[in-house]
Amino acid sequence: MRALIVGAGEVGWYLAGRLAREEHEVVVLDRDPDLLLRRSRAGLDVRVEKADATSPRGLREHLAGGVDLFVAVTASDASNLLACLLAREHHPADQPPPRTMARVRDAGYYAPNAETAEGTLGIDLLVSPELAAVGDLFSTLRVRGAVRVESFAGGKLSLAECLVTEGSPAAHRSLPTRPHATRSKVAALLRDGRVHLATKDTTPLPGDHLVLCAPRDQLKAACREIDPTAGPINRVAIFGAGQIGVPLAARLAAAGREVIVLEPDEHRARDAAETLSHRSIEVVWEEGASEASMREAGVDTCDAFVSCASDDRTTLLACTHADRLELGLVLAVLSREEFAPLAEALGVDGTVAPRLAAAERILQTSRGGGARKSTLLADGLEAIEYTIAADNPLAGRPIVGAFPRETLLTAIVRDGEVKLPRELERLQVGDEALVLAVGQGATRLGTALGA
Repeated sequence: MRALIVGAGEVGWYLAGRLAREEHEVVVLDRDPDLLLRRSRAGLDVRVEKADATSPRGLREHLAGGVDLFVAVTASDASNLLACLLAREHHPADQPPPRTMARVRDAGYYAPNAETAEGTLGIDLLVSPELAAVGDLFSTLRVRGAVRVESFAGGKLSLAECLVTEGSPAAHRSLPTRPHATRSKVAALLRDGRVHLATKDTTPLPGDHLVLCAPRDQLKAACREIDPTAGPINRVAIFGAGQIGVPLAARLAAAGREVIVLEPDEHRARDAAETLSHRSIEVVWEEGASEASMREAGVDTCDAFVSCASDDRTTLLACTHADRLELGLVLAVLSREEFAPLAEALGVDGTVAPRLAAAERILQTSRGGGARKSTLLADGLEAIEYTIAADNPLAGRPIVGAFPRETLLTAIVRDGEVKLPRELERLQVGDEALVLAVGQGATRLGTALGA
């Protein structure tokens, strides 16, 4: 696949790196020569070019020869939209038009509670980093005991990242001896920043994070099997009434949760109070984040805390105060992914990076070989959903030994029903397979599938 990415910022470069590692041809365009010079020294197999993608003349030469995927992720909504429109208008006549995707922050382009928009202005996909983060946070806050939740196979199958506590029935026991009544499977373990695919010898310890796979209707029960002490999330505190805090509060209130929104800026707090008129939402103007002020606002009565301030340092400071209140779940929204290890050290249970959340939604449509969705669960751990087509080399093969090294088949959806690998003998045409990959596993899997 040949991909053309407009914008060499964090999202664009992250996308370029992911696609390049999978051996796609990637070209990145940007108008900033200094940024391009820094990117060119990063060691990625990516070509960088100085160009204005909003100029037909500047874009036409880069479309010559055909482009399969065109992504515009600059800081300007208008520039991204225009670049995608020009890409469709000026692609070579003898080549099919590229799939076009744009990062657009303006919430007016999206339906209520939607994280993406399809077909707007003829563009295949619009994605908002902030709304993508809201979606990830909302999914997590609906499942007790989970710090992250992802859905696959049209919502039939779920993955959850769960924290192993000292009293967890899964702690200090090998996975085959884990007590569980649900049809769930532990697929991976995260420990001290490292990722391990699960084996029969894997023995979780307190402080580990487990990636759990289960049918959607059994996910909550499966998470409780990892952490039976996790309480229900009925009351949530949100620090920051910005583009993430306000829509998240609205979605939680609509789902029957009580919400406290704390905002240090007086004018923004007033605006949020006018926007969030639901009776179960309380907006508090709080000039500074401190343990005492949080107690006074009633944060200590909440089941979960989400910090999404305007800068990462303020976000993490608020998390440290919230952690002292011994809430059930503390989540941080970080603009810079490199702060994630610090967040974990400060007691934050889970983090969400809006730009990476947006990039993941773009990548979901970038794969070949029957791939329907690709999600980075952690640094070095990817979940990939494949549909087994009639011409797929794995169709009809025994499941045992079918998948390459550094991959793990977690579940299959067949005829609308979730099946664990041990319940089936062979892969069939039409199967929806969910595979975890580490290292070079995704590339190996693509090769095995003929992608």
